[in-house]
Amino acid sequence: MHCRRSLLALAILLAFSNAATAAPAIWKVSDEDSSIWLFGSIHMLPADTDWRTETLDRLIQDADRVYFETDLGPEAHAEIVTLTMSRGFASDGVLLNRRIGTKLMGKVRTAAEKYDLPVPSLLAMQPWMAAMTIATAAVSGLGYDPTKGVEAVLTAEIPRDKQGFLETAAQQIEAIAGGSEADQIQMLTATIAEAQWSAGRIEDMKNAWIAGTPETVGDIFLADMGAYGDAFMDRLIVQRNKNWAQQITEMLDQDEAAVLVVGAGHLIGDYSVVTLLEEKGFTGERVQ
Repeated sequence: MHCRRSLLALAILLAFSNAATAAPAIWKVSDEDSSIWLFGSIHMLPADTDWRTETLDRLIQDADRVYFETDLGPEAHAEIVTLTMSRGFASDGVLLNRRIGTKLMGKVRTAAEKYDLPVPSLLAMQPWMAAMTIATAAVSGLGYDPTKGVEAVLTAEIPRDKQGFLETAAQQIEAIAGGSEADQIQMLTATIAEAQWSAGRIEDMKNAWIAGTPETVGDIFLADMGAYGDAFMDRLIVQRNKNWAQQITEMLDQDEAAVLVVGAGHLIGDYSVVTLLEEKGFTGERVQ
């Protein structure tokens, strides 16, 4: 589900402002003398998805720095794996079936069979980790691949010294795993319920994203996320958006020419990054 700013000639800016909207949305946020550009991404995509545009490529080319949510490079990946193992697997010897009850565990076993997941591994997980494992398997089964997602494609192309990151791996995992056990069980319950009908919804969301209709993306995303509970939404979306809006404010104050690529879900709704920046007095404008 983000992109911000670049120093471009006036003629290019005018051309961009007239760009067709049938493409994933890009926003510009500006103060008196500088702008930041935000591109809303999808982290996993089918291999044949056509999402690149000349507008996005030019913005990235002209930017001083391109920011992503977090570092996905080889060294950072090792840290993510370590953190996920330490936070995602039970260290107290209590198996998942003792945490979540018989009825929900039955649904976990059914999901494990459907997505070819080993039940013993799921039993050793915290509820949030079991939820993420099932969700990833469900989406992967539909042909969505993290190596074809926007971030994976762009980070492979953009020089390492031009990349920046809005949060650490620890912060990102905390947003997912930081809730109470009750919050995590609600997350697992919602994940299994959605996995039963996810194919059509995911395709609808991807198509709306490609078509440049973030309002439709938002309707689907927010309807789905409602089942996860307010606490999860606050950690995953609201608090992170506020943190990023503060960082972008500093970029604008320093006249930094930057593009931000973040999940499209962060650019929709009442707490979207763009809305938060507009409330700070900056000007927001959709340019694609």
